[in-house]
Amino acid sequence: MSISYSPAVHSYVSGKLDTLLETDQTDYYSRSRIEEQADINWSNNENDMNAGLQFDLRYEELEQRTQVDKQTDPQINQLFFSHRTAGINYTLGRFNRADLLGFYTLDGVVVKYIQQNWDTSFHAGKPLQIEDYKVIDAGRIYGLDINHHASNINNSIIQNINSYLGWQQLQDNAKQNYFHWSISGKGEQAQSKLNKNKSNQIKVFFNGSYLAENRSAESVNVGMQVDSKEMGLARIAYTSWNPQQANLSFKERFYSVYANGKQSFLQADIFHDHKWNQQFYVRGRKVWREYGNDGYGATAGYEHGATSNKKPGWQTQWDSLVLKEDVIHSLYLGFDDNLSATLRGKLNTALQYIKNESLEDNRVIALEVVAQQMLRSNLFIDFNARYIYNDNLENEYRVGFRLSYRFDDRIWSRQ
Repeated sequence: MSISYSPAVHSYVSGKLDTLLETDQTDYYSRSRIEEQADINWSNNENDMNAGLQFDLRYEELEQRTQVDKQTDPQINQLFFSHRTAGINYTLGRFNRADLLGFYTLDGVVVKYIQQNWDTSFHAGKPLQIEDYKVIDAGRIYGLDINHHASNINNSIIQNINSYLGWQQLQDNAKQNYFHWSISGKGEQAQSKLNKNKSNQIKVFFNGSYLAENRSAESVNVGMQVDSKEMGLARIAYTSWNPQQANLSFKERFYSVYANGKQSFLQADIFHDHKWNQQFYVRGRKVWREYGNDGYGATAGYEHGATSNKKPGWQTQWDSLVLKEDVIHSLYLGFDDNLSATLRGKLNTALQYIKNESLEDNRVIALEVVAQQMLRSNLFIDFNARYIYNDNLENEYRVGFRLSYRFDDRIWSRQ
């Protein structure tokens, strides 16, 4: 008598547990925190079910000007269950969601129905802010999305078209009705009838969001790009949007296009692959801003990917933005390397000069060091340190350690 075991029909658990220690100081606050983070996922492939739990427990000491605030803040970021049956996929609980309004957490439900080239979804619930993202301020949100995909369109430059139409209503003291739309298409054209192996890939896109109560477009994005194996990728686009307040990466921190308030720009990009691991790019743009002056910008950059013979990868970018009397010049340089089979390191530097008509000129020198060490196949420790020197502002710094344990019982089920 033998007993057979088929792990494919059983459920499994995966995820990670993190311990974070971090201290940072800016011109506005000084903060230290210890945080325990957990991200656990359960799946059952046989029944198309999965669930997720993400929570953190944080002790934080925040000194903001003359006020010191100490708090222990347990928080459940996600707790959801999803199931797919008979073409219907639904999710219940608290989960992250991204759409044309931004990135937020939803306490509610999403129901999605898929049939051939069509899919329709409905969502409802209470939107919550994600830390460092100020996106939606409402008590309730309701929405309906319709997508359609058309492919293999004959005798046309564009052979595949994706279209989308959506509606969202935000309810608080007053109602706000948003209408979202998107249409994108791509196709491939041979450069000549004699050589069909050389072709150009073409993509066009147009999307936006309209607020009915204000009778105004909240965001518009339209453009076209052509990708040639010989010449590279060329793109032109017009974008108008209101950037959200997010926790910027080191590179974005010194990317001068970013600004608060609504802004628009007309931008053209050219990317050229010199070799399989080397790329040049240039960018030009015209910028219009709600706050501050309009102006022009230019960017040039180079990226060299790391190779298997242990040569490090690196990238550099020069960016200039001239807004009448205001001028911003930024130089970014970054390196990354596999120092050993278990250790990876990154070094980022930035120089920035800001000439402001109404404020003192400021020069910035910034340095960031990041390292990740694999202690075991499922245990990692990360270190990051950042220091930013300002001529006329308080200097900034951040130092942090993260210990991460990752687990996945599918590994055991395969044995």
